[in-house]
Amino acid sequence: MKRGMGLSGVTQRVEGDPEVVCCPRSPRRGSKSSKPVKPLYPPTRRTWDSNYFGVPLNTLVTPERPIPLFIEKCVDYIERIGLTTEGLYRVSGNKTDQDNIQKQFDQGHRSDLVLMDVAVNAVAGALKAFFADLPDPLIPYNLHPELVEAAKILDYMERLQVLREIVNKFPPVNYLVFKYIIAHLNRVSQQSKTTLMTAENLSICFWPTLMRPDFENPETLSTTKLSQAVVEDFIRQSLYFFYGGEVADSSSSEGTPPPHHCHNMVEVLLPLQLPPPLQPQQIQHSLPQDPLLL
Repeated sequence: MKRGMGLSGVTQRVEGDPEVVCCPRSPRRGSKSSKPVKPLYPPTRRTWDSNYFGVPLNTLVTPERPIPLFIEKCVDYIERIGLTTEGLYRVSGNKTDQDNIQKQFDQGHRSDLVLMDVAVNAVAGALKAFFADLPDPLIPYNLHPELVEAAKILDYMERLQVLREIVNKFPPVNYLVFKYIIAHLNRVSQQSKTTLMTAENLSICFWPTLMRPDFENPETLSTTKLSQAVVEDFIRQSLYFFYGGEVADSSSSEGTPPPHHCHNMVEVLLPLQLPPPLQPQQIQHSLPQDPLLL
C-alpha cells in the first residue's frame, strides 16, 4: 500500500461518492438529530468512469515520478505551444476538447497533445479540471486558516516568511506538485505583456481551483480576497518560496509595475471621489435667455 492510502482515505472516497449510500449511525437516545455535514468531496465534472482522474493525488505519483504524468504533459504543451497566448487560463477552452484530452489520456496515458492538435486553452482547461476533480484540494483544507491569517500581515517580508513556513507543512506529495504548478504559473506571468496574465490575474483564475473553498459559507466569502492574495504571493515569489532565491521585484518578474497593494494585501476600500456639484453662479451664465423677457 502506498504512503497516505490508509482507511481514512478510503472512507473519504466512499463518503464523498454520491453513488454510494452509507448507513448513518443511529442517534443516541435523548440526543437531538444533527444536520448532516455537507461532504467536501467535489461533484465530478466527468461523464465517464476513470481510474486516473478524480483519485487521490498520492496514487498518481512514485518516488521516481513525483509529478503526475498528465500535469507534466499539459504544462509541457502549454509552455512549448502557447506560453504567449492572450488570456491563458482566463479564456475558457472548448469543454468537448477538454473531455477528449482526458479521455485519450485515460486510454493508455500515452496521448500526444501535439498530434491531437488541440487549442492551448483546451489543454489549460483540462489541467485546471484535473485539480478541480481531486478528492482533496492541492492546498490542504487544514492550512487555509493559517494562510488567511498570514495574508493579513502588513509587513511584506514578514508575511512571506510566514507563508514559507506554512507551505513547508504541506504533505510531501502536495508540496512537490504545488511547487511545480506555481513555478509554471510564474513563467506564464513573465509573459504578461503578451498574455495579459499577471501574477494577480493568474491567482484570480487559479486560487478557487487550488483551494476549493465552500462558497456557501459566509465566512469563506469574507476571505476570498485574502485567499487570492496568498496564491498571488506564491506565484510572484516562487523563487523565494521553493528555490532559496531572493525576493523578486514585481516589476522585473512580470515586466509591469507592482500593484498598489503589493505591500498591503488587505485591500482598503477608499471613498469614491466625485467632483463637487456646480454652484448656481457657475451655471447661471450658461443658461439661454428666455425670449419672452427680451
